[in-house]
Amino acid sequence: MLELLAIIVVAAAGYATGARLGPRTGLAAAAAMLPAVLIAWPGIAWVPVTIVLAGAHLVGRALRSRRLLVAALAGRTAELEATEEELARLAVRHERARVVRELHDVVAHHLAVIVVQAGAGRMAAAGGGAGARERFAAIGDAGARALEEIARLVEAADDAADVRERLEATVARARAAGLRIHVEPVPELGAASATAHAVIQEGLTNALKHAAGASVRVGFGRTGHAVAISVEDDGGAGAGDLAAAGGQLGLAGLRERVAATGGSLAAGPSAVGGWRLEALVPVHSKEGREVAQRG
Repeated sequence: MLELLAIIVVAAAGYATGARLGPRTGLAAAAAMLPAVLIAWPGIAWVPVTIVLAGAHLVGRALRSRRLLVAALAGRTAELEATEEELARLAVRHERARVVRELHDVVAHHLAVIVVQAGAGRMAAAGGGAGARERFAAIGDAGARALEEIARLVEAADDAADVRERLEATVARARAAGLRIHVEPVPELGAASATAHAVIQEGLTNALKHAAGASVRVGFGRTGHAVAISVEDDGGAGAGDLAAAGGQLGLAGLRERVAATGGSLAAGPSAVGGWRLEALVPVHSKEGREVAQRG
């Protein structure tokens, strides 16, 4: 009876040292307990006592490790849920900022065309010329195109063929507003199509604002898996009425957009006395590049 009581006490104590104490402290406590039990119960066989003590201690340690693991996983799960919520909020904010930049690009370009054409139309009307009707018709067309592009942005229809058509329309409107534009043959742009259009639209808008009547060259080049797009003007007649409009939002947004594709953007004075905007944009999406590299 005394031996059974001793075994029960040893098992409970061994389990407690493993379940409640750290590995080193628990092992030391279990080791110190064995001589205490042998002293308290003289004549008891030490081999079964040792086996029971060690087994109970290991069971307690295993359950303690499991309990700590469950707690750690629960904490990690809570952290991941909080991180996921934060990423979702950031994604929403990023998408809103992207839409704002897109709207800015569309509205800024078409308003620049409208203002230039309105000024030319007023002068033509004052001089009794026959060009006033065409100028004001161009204003109406620019306004209608702005509404169409905003609707297209809302619908998120942005395929490559559509971008090519938009590029041609953008160049045509800038020419009608007084810019002399030479466009080099457009290569296959792939995933760079939409970004290329944004670069060209920003370059032409800047020329309308700061280089009225300028000669503008839109160029393309190929570097590895990226396409180089450049828009360079010769300065024209200098800054127009729109020079003070805007707050560099278009250029800043364009820089972020190009960087998001893995490309780069540079802007500054050109060698011919005007301004040069140049972007290097990958022609494959990031997912496509990753697949190609794995293949």
